[in-house]
Amino acid sequence: MSLDTVFDDFIQRYTAAYAAANVPLLTEAHDDWQAPIYQRQTTATEAQGEDVVWQPVRQQQPLQFQDLANALEQPFHPDIATFYGRWYAADLNVSYDNHPLVLLQNHCHEDGERLQANLAGHVLMKRRLRQPMTLFIGLAEESDDLLITVDNETGQVGLEFVGQPQHEILAPSLAELMTIVQPRVVTNAA
Repeated sequence: MSLDTVFDDFIQRYTAAYAAANVPLLTEAHDDWQAPIYQRQTTATEAQGEDVVWQPVRQQQPLQFQDLANALEQPFHPDIATFYGRWYAADLNVSYDNHPLVLLQNHCHEDGERLQANLAGHVLMKRRLRQPMTLFIGLAEESDDLLITVDNETGQVGLEFVGQPQHEILAPSLAELMTIVQPRVVTNAA
C-alpha cells in the first residue's frame, strides 16, 4: 500500500479512537497562526499556549521540500514530503510495541516553514558529524533526545539519539510504521 493510503487510514483511525473514548483532540494554540486545524479562531488577545480543539485537514497545497533539498544539495526521501505534506494536524500520540511516541505534524503553512528550518539544522548536524543523513518525524516520550527518523537513503524508520546514528530499526518504511503504530488517546495536550 502507498504511504498516502496508509496515512489517510491512520488519520481516520486516530480521530475514531478519540471519538470512541469521548476525548476531544486538543493542541496548544499559536495565536500568530490562523491554522486550518483549529476548530475556532484564536485572537491576538488570547493567551499564548491556550489549548484548542483541532481536526486534521488535508493540505490543499502540499508542503514542498524541493527548495530545501536544493539548498542542501541533497534530495529528500519522498516519504518525507508525503508525511509532512499530506495533512495539517497536531502532533499525533501513538504507541509502538507499548512505547509512547509522538509523530510530528504541522498545523499550517507557517508551522511547515518552521519544521523545514529544523530539518535543515538536523541535516547539517548529520553532515558535520559525518553520519548517514536522517530526517526526523517524531520523538519518544521516554527520552527528550530520542528521535524517530527516516534514513534518507533506505527509507527505514528507526530510533536515534540526537547526534548519534540510528541504533534501532522500527520499520522498513514509513508506510509500514503507520500500519504498526496505534493511536494513543491522551486526555490533555500538554
